[in-house]
Amino acid sequence: MDPNTATRQQFTRGLVDGPTPSHWPQPLKDRVVVLRSLLDKLGNHQAMATNLQQTYMTPANSKNKVYFMWDFVGRTLGYFSQLSDVTSVNSMNATQKELWGDVEGRCEMAANLILDTMPGMLNNMVEQSYPGTRNHPEFGNDIKEDARRLQAVV
Repeated sequence: MDPNTATRQQFTRGLVDGPTPSHWPQPLKDRVVVLRSLLDKLGNHQAMATNLQQTYMTPANSKNKVYFMWDFVGRTLGYFSQLSDVTSVNSMNATQKELWGDVEGRCEMAANLILDTMPGMLNNMVEQSYPGTRNHPEFGNDIKEDARRLQAVV
């Protein structure tokens, strides 16, 4: 997809609906399933409504914690394209192992930020990334449930 012409909604659908390699080991499949569900819910959150029809490369209309986490989770899913030939965690080469460690860390961070296990951390990160932002819409229970599911597979 061309980020200059494809919308955030199209990027979301592409990541959520993409194929999962049948040869992947269960730990990869487990994380992809939860991350896809989480990205879909973040993309459908009311706080993302004004951003979805913009191209991926257009600065977001509403820069808030939902958008921040949508971007974070989407980029994490993007890492999996570099693991497409993995058949077992033990068969990963050094580069893949490093990338897998990044994925695991990002999954844990995403869950912690959404569940606010480090109170105020996500709001602070958003405000530092997008100065002047004070809009902090709440995550619904569906998103929090996926964050808990993500914690369970990490």
